[in-house]
Amino acid sequence: MKKSEIDFGWGDPYFLLKILDETYSQKLCPFNIASMSYAPDGGLEKLVNYTREVIFQTTGKKYKYILITNGATSAINCILRLSKKRGFEAVLTTEYGYPYYENMIKKANMIRVKGLDKHTPLSAIRLIDSPSNPEGLQYIGGNCNKDIWDAVYHTKIYTEDTKTIPSHRYLVSSYSKTLGLTGARVGFVATNDKDSYIELENESLMENATISIPSQELIVDILEKINLQLFINQGKMSLDYNKGEFQKIEYLFDNQPVQKNGMFYCAHADKKAIRLIKKCGIKYVNIEDDYIRFSMGQTNELVKKGIDRILKGDNK
Repeated sequence: MKKSEIDFGWGDPYFLLKILDETYSQKLCPFNIASMSYAPDGGLEKLVNYTREVIFQTTGKKYKYILITNGATSAINCILRLSKKRGFEAVLTTEYGYPYYENMIKKANMIRVKGLDKHTPLSAIRLIDSPSNPEGLQYIGGNCNKDIWDAVYHTKIYTEDTKTIPSHRYLVSSYSKTLGLTGARVGFVATNDKDSYIELENESLMENATISIPSQELIVDILEKINLQLFINQGKMSLDYNKGEFQKIEYLFDNQPVQKNGMFYCAHADKKAIRLIKKCGIKYVNIEDDYIRFSMGQTNELVKKGIDRILKGDNK
């Protein structure tokens, strides 16, 4: 009988969803149907205000303008289109980054250059995911007049060093990684530049015709009913448990350590290790050649089950 697969591949933060499910029991549905019209262009005022506070709690920074978006992906797409209109031709990124970066940059008719410090004859902006996906690296520097900081993993859930911040014009993040609600599709852009905010609001409006009222109301209701700092602390403990489990299999990958920041374990794997992982029915992501990535975002129970299965398989 074939073993059921255990998914350590795609990066959903299931460990946070489990905590949220146990913490937040309020059933928001059915909604007030009379309120289900289009949202304000920039997002619900209450959610904008809460988001400003969430950003301050997770970064220590305050921003004048907050735009609610259809996830962080839509936020970055809007910024890339605006940057293209302003004459930028290239986007400097980290080596890997969010898997969608490649096509997002192409969609904006821009050129991707891997390497934040690469020199290019083209007019360029930097798209800085810090901590980076999937290696968990943090960055400083940049250009505060143009660069984008993708900060979806910049909370104490994923990293202890929240004081390491790159210079940027735009901060982009999402409730997908802060609360685990990837399906709600609620992200945001923060900036201190009024003109950029006005233009981005229009870009977002033309793409989405405002953001879902039920999704925004759900985030508001959660933020009103949970202790966010306690939730973040619980999330950190849960992810730290998962990291501890993955440390048990470092020996399979020449003792390459589990990354301290972020949600992924990346390691160079030889053929023997890959054969074992496949034999145990463990799904992973192949980044390049012998370089693979595991998501540590599963629930504690599933992570333990998967790691135990690998250890048992290696003893046979």
